[in-house]
Amino acid sequence: MLGCQDFCGYYEWTFHYARRRWGREGLACLLAEAIGRDSQRHYGDAGARAGLRGLYDTWTKTGEDEHCDWTFTLDERKNVLRCDMRRCPSKGFLIERDLNADEDYCNHCAGWMIPMLEAIGAELVEHEHNHCGQCWSTIRMKDRPNEPLQVENDIRSDPRWRHGYLDRWASSRPLPLMPSVSTSSDSCDVLADWFTRYPRLAFLEECPPGRSGTAEHALEERVAILATGAEYSDESCCPVNPAGVLLDHDTAALVAVASRFLATSADNRPLLMHPFLPASAPIDFIALGLPRPMPILPLLIRAGVYSHRSGGPYPDARQWLRLLLDAVRSE
Repeated sequence: MLGCQDFCGYYEWTFHYARRRWGREGLACLLAEAIGRDSQRHYGDAGARAGLRGLYDTWTKTGEDEHCDWTFTLDERKNVLRCDMRRCPSKGFLIERDLNADEDYCNHCAGWMIPMLEAIGAELVEHEHNHCGQCWSTIRMKDRPNEPLQVENDIRSDPRWRHGYLDRWASSRPLPLMPSVSTSSDSCDVLADWFTRYPRLAFLEECPPGRSGTAEHALEERVAILATGAEYSDESCCPVNPAGVLLDHDTAALVAVASRFLATSADNRPLLMHPFLPASAPIDFIALGLPRPMPILPLLIRAGVYSHRSGGPYPDARQWLRLLLDAVRSE
């Protein structure tokens, strides 16, 4: 007999297949109809019958059945239902088995919940997840105002919240990942928008000598330099300010990377990127004063230049950059 999480690998592969076969719109239909309207129909029925109380009772029963490490908090006076997930058993299943077929597994929850909530007159007010098994959400009924709700078990106070990269929603809509660069909530679009400012991409060793070492000069020369974290950490090796820096899972150079990055003016800083491999130990970039890097795995998977194999071997930093270059050029 399959356990309640054993299907998750097939679940993720199905999302990947649907996305490749029918595109983002086809996947959205699968999530809204096959999951939200069919397999998870009991949530919609409970919410239509008893509002937030019905959703609360159903989700807490699911948590007991599936051994979810989460807390649901209901305040009907404030018209708020909140969930704080400390360890998602579904994403946890994939992480433990080093599975990453689809470009964005975690977004499927919002993909089926939002249409289901809309159908019963409810709304996803806020949602964030870090792709490492931690997330939080607030839900309200749309027929009356809601008030902020403070909770003791706020997942954002958990050290694990500092891992991964964040996707955010407000009023049932995804928010831009990097508003200063792109209006898109899709990391693939953000990477494309960042690098399309340059008609040419080059590795550090292809950089011509005698450059001034500024991002503005790179723009004038119409070339985007890509460097590894180890290269960027050594200014004698990388005298120019690159357009993008790939930080792999080797943390040895991160202190020097942070020192140089933070000493550079905001306008001249490179885009920091990272693979975020599922089974690799998560890195607390925030503790070093760095922003959460932009994930590259979704773009590599979408472009068809990388298929994740459980247990590796995995590309090294230079190989990741070559794959990224291939993916950006294909877009």
